[in-house]
Amino acid sequence: MVLALSLCLMTAIPVAAAKPAGKGFDQWGYNYQARIFNGLFGNSDENRPGDGNPDTYLGKSTDSYGYKDKDGNYHEVIVNVAGSHLVMKWSEVWHMAVFGPDGIRYNGDEEPWGEGAWCTNHVVGTGTIYDIDGTILYQGHLTILSKIKWVGDTTGYTNPIWGQMAVIQKVVFNQGAAFLEIPCGFGPVGP
Repeated sequence: MVLALSLCLMTAIPVAAAKPAGKGFDQWGYNYQARIFNGLFGNSDENRPGDGNPDTYLGKSTDSYGYKDKDGNYHEVIVNVAGSHLVMKWSEVWHMAVFGPDGIRYNGDEEPWGEGAWCTNHVVGTGTIYDIDGTILYQGHLTILSKIKWVGDTTGYTNPIWGQMAVIQKVVFNQGAAFLEIPCGFGPVGP
């Protein structure tokens, strides 16, 4: 699954209600008032049933996603969760669609998804980039940046997810190279 997708997917999967802690960062790296996560990738699933291990994300030790290079060739990136750092930020509209006015995840008072809902992810860690034939193109340090946005109608987007959302930008950096994907229908990025 796409790294960026799976990172923000955590806000799209119904889970046990979790009341955000007081102001400031909690022990996992969430600051719900500032709408930011800054911590170990594995800790971003802090309130998901059955995990709680900083070396895994939703029980898996790796996460993956695909992207197309400037020539349109598809590549897969496998990221090691253990030791990877994640900074995730999300808009107020995204926050209200997940937590609602009471600040509790998916308990029925959430607002509808709509214009202005976005989430960004910045992952720094290690991993492997594969060519379409499975050949390893790169193995080592990776930095991955992505942005997911509510778009409504995903027609024309190369990376639609969750029905009405799309990955509107991806950048993968390794030592000495960078891959940028701005899918069709990029449109306004928002704040």
